[in-house]
Amino acid sequence: MKKVIILLVGLIFTAILLGACSENSSSSEVPEGATEVVLWNPFSGGDGEFFNGLVEKFNGSQSDVFVNSIFQQNDEYYTKLITSLSAGEGPDIAVAHTHVLSELISGDLIIELDEFAAEEELDWDEFNQNILDATVFDGNHYATPMDTHALIMFQNNELLREVNLLNDDGSIKMENTPEGFIEFLTKLKEELPDGKIPFAFGSKGGGLYWLWWSYYSQLGGESMVSEDPDNPEYVLDLEKAIEAANYVKSFYDNELIPLNLASPTSDFESGNAAIVSTGVWDTGLFEKSENLDFSPLPIPNVFEQNGTWGSSHTLVLPTSQNADEEVQKAAVQFMDFITDNGVDWAEAGHIPAKTTVVESEEFKNMPNRTEYAEVADYVNFIDRTTYARGLEDIVARNLDKLWSGEATAEKAFSDLETEVKELIND
Repeated sequence: MKKVIILLVGLIFTAILLGACSENSSSSEVPEGATEVVLWNPFSGGDGEFFNGLVEKFNGSQSDVFVNSIFQQNDEYYTKLITSLSAGEGPDIAVAHTHVLSELISGDLIIELDEFAAEEELDWDEFNQNILDATVFDGNHYATPMDTHALIMFQNNELLREVNLLNDDGSIKMENTPEGFIEFLTKLKEELPDGKIPFAFGSKGGGLYWLWWSYYSQLGGESMVSEDPDNPEYVLDLEKAIEAANYVKSFYDNELIPLNLASPTSDFESGNAAIVSTGVWDTGLFEKSENLDFSPLPIPNVFEQNGTWGSSHTLVLPTSQNADEEVQKAAVQFMDFITDNGVDWAEAGHIPAKTTVVESEEFKNMPNRTEYAEVADYVNFIDRTTYARGLEDIVARNLDKLWSGEATAEKAFSDLETEVKELIND
């Protein structure tokens, strides 16, 4: 019963993470003599185009294996995937976010990859260790990470030059402290032309949860719930959580972020905002704006250590009593190919999971990518627990009370603690 509840409350955040979607794609005809590998993916829009291009590139690179990539709507993706796998059906390989891995492993729905990885020469040493660690459980690799997609910041260079807040090297003029960032935003508010926005961001929901989590991480906060699958405990560092939340709220209290912006990314894209904080996936969107002079950068690390919110798209092998070993080997070959060709995936804005790709000249020569690639080393992935999707809903909903002024940070986290403990101990 508990897993059903977790599944349902996580759907809204599944939609946020996976992006806009359309109808399910149909399967493709398999070339004669090729081993078919059926893959499920939730990618649409720009992500879908780049992912489909990678699948076509793999299929065109050899004739022995044909990956049949089938798109599933985002609002149904994990529901359909978990239901199908629980019934012994579903794909041969699937895309899964890191925060869902614990749920899949707990349900015995995916298998560990080490034996197949050794046979197919998929080298774990080529991956960024921080990204890879989020996919390792009890010393076993359960997923091949494709990327990390993190919360970063974008600056409008034209507006920053106009108010003399841009250094000659393109960096922003600010003291890298909590007070320094507030002073920077305050100067923007005071000196930008009328109608221009200092900091474009939403006023409620998942995005604010990500921003709070970033500052919580910078303060040294690590998690909310322990990873023990049998006896999970609520381990939120309350002092750090409250400090991070009040810091975010100060942006609104000081009118540095206007309330109720309909589309912060549109405000930035149109040149009306000096900075915006959003995911790396919007890099490509801003690149399409011909008159927008922008630069991406990590969220300023203004507290004690580097930190930001992030997740990863990974590839997993479902558990199946009727699994064909040749199909599974072929799937791992595809995993290796996808991650070797991470530069193609980086076109979507994501940071490739393989360090060998990030260090390649091809990646270094890409515009607007190396500027934030460093965050892969310190992304703080959300809790590795079967309750992860339910936790996201609880945190965002209770923090919304703080942002709206309905509750103090102390009250919001008190209510949050009650709900989380009910979730993990029910």
